[in-house]
Amino acid sequence: MLGIEASHGILYAIINYGIWLLIIALLIRMFAMWFGIDERFAFIRFLARITDPVIVPIRRIVPPVGVLDMSFLIAFFFLSIIKVLLLQALPGGW
Repeated sequence: MLGIEASHGILYAIINYGIWLLIIALLIRMFAMWFGIDERFAFIRFLARITDPVIVPIRRIVPPVGVLDMSFLIAFFFLSIIKVLLLQALPGGW
């Protein structure tokens, strides 16, 4: 079952793969910004709708430094930490 051990349940998979997909969406959007692909494209608009709830609050606190937008790096770091903490807090079989 998608590489999930028998002791891990469906909630473990939802958290693990859900945050993993959000991180992938952040990376794709970050590369799209670097290459000048804006929200005229439907796929980038879709990614913006998914990732903006994570990115916008961070951008309010940490503005972009030149051409480098640190909010994506900070969001990646926080999502990774949240994923680990949530997965460790789950009891076995959840």
